[in-house]
Amino acid sequence: MANDLLLTAHHHEAMANACDRGFWMPMALTAEQASQLTHLTAVHSSSQAIALVAQISSLELWSDRDGVTLWLPFVDWLQPLLRPVPLGDRRRLQGWLPQRPQQRQLLNLEQLIRAERLSDLVPQTDGVAADQAA
Repeated sequence: MANDLLLTAHHHEAMANACDRGFWMPMALTAEQASQLTHLTAVHSSSQAIALVAQISSLELWSDRDGVTLWLPFVDWLQPLLRPVPLGDRRRLQGWLPQRPQQRQLLNLEQLIRAERLSDLVPQTDGVAADQAA
């Protein structure tokens, strides 16, 4: 089983609120992506680092009112990282880092923990960040 992290954009209290109520917001994911997720985190416009992740206990299919099938992550508690991972080079993150709650990126949690900064993990194509997942 992979140990992937769902990275999305949201306000600074969103993860604590999600852990209090027991679930995050429904997200568009493939079944393969959902099967590999173990944690999630949210960044906001003033974030300087990733310091906390929420553990995903399970994911369930969710149909919105338009009939679109999404995945609903259930979360247990917040876990602090041993060392906050700075976001790093904002220019490199531009177009890759989620800016709205519906946007997301998937990262390997172990790679994030070992990284000096998040921007070091951004795939590069001819010096430009890869397209952001919507």
